[in-house]
Amino acid sequence: MQKYNVTNYYDYPVDVVCQVLMEIPNIYSLADLPNVSTNELVEERNVGDKKYLKVKWDVQGQLPPIVQKVVKPNMLTFVEDSVWDRTRRIYSTKIIPGFFKNAIDAHHELEFLDEKGRTKRVLRGHFEFKVPIVGPIFEGLVINLLKQNIDADFKLSTKALKQYIEKNGVPEITYRSLGGQAGK
Repeated sequence: MQKYNVTNYYDYPVDVVCQVLMEIPNIYSLADLPNVSTNELVEERNVGDKKYLKVKWDVQGQLPPIVQKVVKPNMLTFVEDSVWDRTRRIYSTKIIPGFFKNAIDAHHELEFLDEKGRTKRVLRGHFEFKVPIVGPIFEGLVINLLKQNIDADFKLSTKALKQYIEKNGVPEITYRSLGGQAGK
């Protein structure tokens, strides 16, 4: 099993970051990530302070020859089953693979924290491919591709956040969080 933990900072208050990035639809496209072919929202529903999402992903990446014996490029599809908890400012994801359902265990949490007027974004998770010999090799490959996407996602989200605020100003906060006040 491979674990990862990545921290980034936005130069905006946490409630502004969460409002723009987590509440405004299509603020930027995750299909623009370097190792993503497509991503499609399959389901979205709001229940209280939580938003439930299911997103279908088709990803790509260069597979080492030993891994190609088990994993074919068309097998790199999955559904992201996620919950955006507005109260806790945590986006939790369980990955449901299209193939190898019993061999892959993948979860992550994306947490937004107030850091003296800035926002600390912490992404932590794990990926496990329970197949002898090729499992650890594939895990390392996936983590490398994932880290590339995390870096690109941070750059895309920072740009989208800046452009939105320059064009529209600071948004009204419409969600409730432990640290935020709805309707500021």
